Amino acid sequence: MGLLGAALVVGAGLWATGEEQKFERVAAREIQSRLQDVQGSVSVNIRPTPIAAAWGEVDSATIMADNFSLDGLPLFTEPDRSQKGKLGMLRLRLKDFTLRKLKVAELQADIPGCRYDFALAMRERQLRLSRSGVGEGWVKIREQDLAAYLVRKFPEIKRCTVRVMHGIVWVEGYGEFLIVKTNFAVIAKISVTNGTELNLSDAKVFFDWRETSGPAVDGLLQTLNPVIDLDKDLGLYDAVHVEEIRLRDGVMFAKGKTKIPIKPLESVSFREVLATQSRK
Repeated sequence: MGLLGAALVVGAGLWATGEEQKFERVAAREIQSRLQDVQGSVSVNIRPTPIAAAWGEVDSATIMADNFSLDGLPLFTEPDRSQKGKLGMLRLRLKDFTLRKLKVAELQADIPGCRYDFALAMRERQLRLSRSGVGEGWVKIREQDLAAYLVRKFPEIKRCTVRVMHGIVWVEGYGEFLIVKTNFAVIAKISVTNGTELNLSDAKVFFDWRETSGPAVDGLLQTLNPVIDLDKDLGLYDAVHVEEIRLRDGVMFAKGKTKIPIKPLESVSFREVLATQSRK
């Protein structure tokens, strides 16, 4: 048997139908082990590249999960691992999950140009990413889930409702702030700072249905902004860089660049992790 024939046998050993399905089941179990309170399903779908699979080339891998919660990202890259395996496209399809204090209706991401440890996949049927490309992704958050998040995040807000419509958010409720305890309403747009901070902007503020300005408004907005910090609040480690926000029909839709970040070390600060990623 020549070198090509031997390589094809090795590749077939990993990606033959039975072994491919076993690999998918093992990968799904491993991802599920990193999630909490899983009430739905978790699955992984692998599509090897014909012939080139013998050298570790995979056309796509799709991770699907729904109805679960987690405290941070379940997937990281490990640059110290081998980058021999090539993954053409990593697809994430996640629905109805809670990330820390925020419930997310749906998240999708398509990330090309990833690498993985092919030897480990051959030996132990485990998929470990060693490099991530940069792709596109989007997320949907329902207005009622945004309201619940605000109450969980800000102790000053005792109760509130949120309406998302026609490019604005309307936040109405009762709050006990530093200088005032009052019923309040904020009508504002959402702007993005540094790709990771979502802020209330161009805001009109009402206390007991009287429009308010000056230090009271400044203090309220300083308390609430950023409404969502993707890294500090959600622990995304620069995995998402938001470029577009759409507000309509009860849903906040955010779209932007996505990647799988480098696995942080417990002894390394969050700021140091981001600095390391920026040099990659």
